[in-house]
Amino acid sequence: MKRLGRGLLGQLSDAFEAQLPGPDDDTTDDLRRRRGASPQSADLAVRLGIACLRDLRLAEAREAFTAARELGTSPLKGVLGLACVADELGELDEAIRQLGIAQAHDPGDPATAFAIGFCQERAGRIDAAAAAYTAAQQLCPELRNTHERLAAIALKRGDLASAIAQYRQLAEMEPDDLDVRLTLGAMEMQRGDPAAGIEEFQRALLIEPEPRDDAGAEAAEDEEEIRAAVSTLSALTRKYPGVADFHVHLGDLYVRLGEDGEALRAYQSALEIQPGYLEATVKLGTQHLRQGRHIEAAQTFNRAVELNDRLMTAFVGLGVAQHQQGLADEARATFELAASLEPNSNLLFAEAARLHARSERGEALCDSTIVQDENAGRTLIEDSIRRHQQALIFSPNYADLHYRHGLLLRQVGRLDEAIEAFERAVAINPHYIKAQIKLGVCLRQRGRWEEAVAAFSRALQTDQASVDVHYQLGLLFAQRNRFDLAAEHFEAAVAGNRNNIAFRQNLALSLQIIGLLDRAGAMWRSICELSRETRIAIRERASLVGCVN
Repeated sequence: MKRLGRGLLGQLSDAFEAQLPGPDDDTTDDLRRRRGASPQSADLAVRLGIACLRDLRLAEAREAFTAARELGTSPLKGVLGLACVADELGELDEAIRQLGIAQAHDPGDPATAFAIGFCQERAGRIDAAAAAYTAAQQLCPELRNTHERLAAIALKRGDLASAIAQYRQLAEMEPDDLDVRLTLGAMEMQRGDPAAGIEEFQRALLIEPEPRDDAGAEAAEDEEEIRAAVSTLSALTRKYPGVADFHVHLGDLYVRLGEDGEALRAYQSALEIQPGYLEATVKLGTQHLRQGRHIEAAQTFNRAVELNDRLMTAFVGLGVAQHQQGLADEARATFELAASLEPNSNLLFAEAARLHARSERGEALCDSTIVQDENAGRTLIEDSIRRHQQALIFSPNYADLHYRHGLLLRQVGRLDEAIEAFERAVAINPHYIKAQIKLGVCLRQRGRWEEAVAAFSRALQTDQASVDVHYQLGLLFAQRNRFDLAAEHFEAAVAGNRNNIAFRQNLALSLQIIGLLDRAGAMWRSICELSRETRIAIRERASLVGCVN
């Protein structure tokens, strides 16, 4: 499902960052004054138009871009600006018309061809969109968005082979992109080729670096030896700047020296090189925790949860493919590896919830590492469990709330209750992959092997009806002027129905599933929602729709 939302833009102007760069420090009022003093300046007209477009002063933006077009020195920028204004107003046909004029001015610009496809797709003209995306791809084969949108259209048409072909090209362009490999593996499974699925999931698992042996870092005993090691490793990072592992090792040395700023920079450099580096993410969060930056630590641990869950997905996908190939022993061993990663996610999520709870209480944090003693943070985790239980009274159909409740129950050893929580989550949203996988892991621990395999298999399955719904959801979300209005109308229509209190929350989950909302950020916001103030807000909101007497 995640691939259905890939390649969409937040707004049309995102396609033209080179031609219509973000406004500088000048205020709109200052640009308006300067343009009044120099009415023949096309550059000032464009800059004013960009600033007004940013501030959604659309009538003034349209006037400024029209002036820029007519002044002659910047006609192309004026036309592109007019297309962006039309897009903000929901006038897709007018946007396409302006983009056609721009394409006549510069037929070799892939951004314009892509933008035409983007507008045509949102207008429901899929064939025209596919043609425009193909043209953009021919002009710039490295334009990732075209591959992602052509793949989404192919899935909408039920053409799995074409979608796989697009993602194979993406895999060639970005061989270390874990999401691309996971998507390819899932599509090969859906096509009925488990052998190809095994190959892709195995490649996905090779992307994450193996945990390092820190014996070398620990070997240095005194500060002089450590600084000598820092000097040597710093030289290596300069000589081989693209090796993320060197930066992580360097960060470890700075931690031993107590140099917080340098340690942070080293870990962050590793993540700039390899954003999905789980070990670097955990060490960055741990360093925040050492220094008492509990909110930053919790947010970083949340990102680590998502990275760890992606690795679990790769192992589960490989296990399902092996199971379908009749390799029962290999599948069982692979599922065991997936299960071995699961405690990491539970611990990291529980730690994020614990840190938020302590922050809310105003407690100082003296822990230097993630809590390993189950009893040390149990009181705070139990408090978080009670918060989730209270929230579920008022929002019983919120899938993500059941999922997070299950994670916390799992962390404190309440396995059967965790199974029930995950079962409720997937009953509400069968396409909630993480919940399906966690359910499978818990069922496996209970010895319910066949049910576990079934849950793992469901995590990889999609059906055409769901593809159609999620495809349309992605397009609607890409038209924010229509999306917000549609959401408000629907929420108003179901406001009196107890079972639909969690409409917006489940909508947000669906947007995460198709890749349009950041999961780590959404998880952190969900933790924050259960603060004392929000618990009161939940109760008040529920009372308004008749859920509280």
